[in-house]
Amino acid sequence: MPLRSIKQRSLLALLLCHHGAVAHSDVLIDALWGSEAGDAGGRRLRLQLHRLRRMLGDNAPIAHRSTGYQLRVPSDAVDAWRFEDLVRQGRQAIMAGNVTKGSDLLRSGLDMWRGPALSGLDDISLLHRQATRLEEQRLAALADRIDADLRLRRHADLVAELFALVREYPLREKFRAQLMIALYRSGRQADALDVYRDGRRILSKDLGLEPSPDLRRLQVAILTSDSSLSLGRLPQAKRPVHLRAGPRHARGCPHCAKRVH
Repeated sequence: MPLRSIKQRSLLALLLCHHGAVAHSDVLIDALWGSEAGDAGGRRLRLQLHRLRRMLGDNAPIAHRSTGYQLRVPSDAVDAWRFEDLVRQGRQAIMAGNVTKGSDLLRSGLDMWRGPALSGLDDISLLHRQATRLEEQRLAALADRIDADLRLRRHADLVAELFALVREYPLREKFRAQLMIALYRSGRQADALDVYRDGRRILSKDLGLEPSPDLRRLQVAILTSDSSLSLGRLPQAKRPVHLRAGPRHARGCPHCAKRVH
């Protein structure tokens, strides 16, 4: 049964964010009511926990501990945890040399995202930080999956996806670099250089900055048709620092949008 109360949904999310560890009562009270809790904070928390226990039943038992409350559910019952596990397996497969398996596992994890992380709950600061962390994990996993697909010579299939990502996240140089490589390998050298120039213009206009050394080196490599850009030899430069992440609203992760309701 879905949880309709915003307080119950928030409380469940807070418990799940502790990954099976004890959530301190004071932390829960402060997150849910802040300064409005007053002397009634403990009673209000117990009431919400009582209602949540009734809704969840035996699927997700909430145990009282000396300092707070603990919710333990199987690791495959929470989509965010399954996403993280699939991403970890995918990266391990790539490191072991099985790039196809790694790409498939990363794609499976990313396909679990069906909306913004903790949608409607991120006005709570603790949950906002968690939502931001999950979004960064999603973007990093997406970049790793695209790297794997480039290694698998899927550059032509990636161009449209990467153009959309660059439009959505114009300051994330990783996606811009991947688009430049995909275009170059698709025989579109001029378009790849246009993508670089567009990124440089945006950085200069918005932040007064130049592209990172890695992106500048990639531009030179494309200008000179450097052999390092040949198929199967994707440059392994360090990941650029993300200057700023744009908002993400198209797809997201149902952290705490679980199978236990």
